[in-house]
Amino acid sequence: MRSSKKMMKPNIESSVVQQIRLLQGVSRVELARQLSIAPSTVGIHVDRLVDQGYLRNGERPESTAGRPPTLIELNPEAGQFIGIDLDSRQVYGASVDFAQRLLRDRTVSVKSNESAEGVLKIIEEVINDVKDRSRNLLGIGIAVPGTVDGAKGMALHYRYIRGWQNLPLAERLQDRFGVPVSLENNIRAMAMAERWFGQGKTVDDYLCLGIRSGIGSGMVLGGELFRGPHNFAGEIGAWPCRSACGTESKTLEEVASLRAMLRQLTKSVRAGNATSLTLRRNRVTIDAMLAAAEENDPLVKKVLREAAVAVGRAVAQMTLLIDPEMIIVAGPIANTNDAFLAPLRDTIEHLLPPMHAQMPKVVVSELGDLVGALGAAALAVHAWQP
Repeated sequence: MRSSKKMMKPNIESSVVQQIRLLQGVSRVELARQLSIAPSTVGIHVDRLVDQGYLRNGERPESTAGRPPTLIELNPEAGQFIGIDLDSRQVYGASVDFAQRLLRDRTVSVKSNESAEGVLKIIEEVINDVKDRSRNLLGIGIAVPGTVDGAKGMALHYRYIRGWQNLPLAERLQDRFGVPVSLENNIRAMAMAERWFGQGKTVDDYLCLGIRSGIGSGMVLGGELFRGPHNFAGEIGAWPCRSACGTESKTLEEVASLRAMLRQLTKSVRAGNATSLTLRRNRVTIDAMLAAAEENDPLVKKVLREAAVAVGRAVAQMTLLIDPEMIIVAGPIANTNDAFLAPLRDTIEHLLPPMHAQMPKVVVSELGDLVGALGAAALAVHAWQP
């Protein structure tokens, strides 16, 4: 996927398809109005896309006054897109049809000592497994942690996988599967998932917080994913965490990521602090933390609250900067009910000056573990042109 400055502008037919994706069924007249294009011009392009099998005429809505217009909708049989999300020790894969309805999904664990080449082979395996052999493959989206160069299709660096440096990931997969491949950081891919599948469908300006093994944010501004000129926009994991943490040596990721929370809980259990948690293979697991949060374990609630306050401080400053309508929290932490969300909301609201900021709506993602894979598929959808 090209950077925001270098990305090619979509042609008219791409814009037609994208608008129909957002509106999910629209008349030619309304489509022309939304795109500020003459109805006759829209009609020419719609008819061509119908002839090519990408669009189809939907059922006319019921009406008592005159003949209602025919709605144009996506043809789900026109093809498929595949999305892959790599998150430290898991590879999530999903395929969606042309109307972006889920077809297949698969999750594969990655060994802690797996090399970059081993991970790439797992990614190729998952792509093959989720592919629907009865549909034409139109594109693949890949979401990976760490830094990426989307314009070159390069995965630049991720310290938790051996050898994960300067990998020509898009080129390799394009050669293997013969379709365009879009590459993006996985947190920004989550933001795209929310735009096309989740909470972001109803707003044009929002911030998606991905809290997993690391921390990042995806910013959608004016309905478009914002990457920045160097493709580093949203890297809040490196945000200095001085006032929240009482030290200048900490970053937000070192304090409030899932990895950091599990490390803190493991240390507290070893120290004999009161908790229902027990160690498995000498550490606290994600599942154990989520289960303890459900039971209102005081130690888990304390660690979640401290992480939420740290994240809330950063988000409050971002809110003053970009004025988002909504904050969407994605990742396993979204499953902790209000143990994380309530202190996050309270911190943001407390720090926003009422005369200079509007409190955004704070919600959790409803897309579950597939949020990154669906976001990667959305990247391929967004990049596709007829």
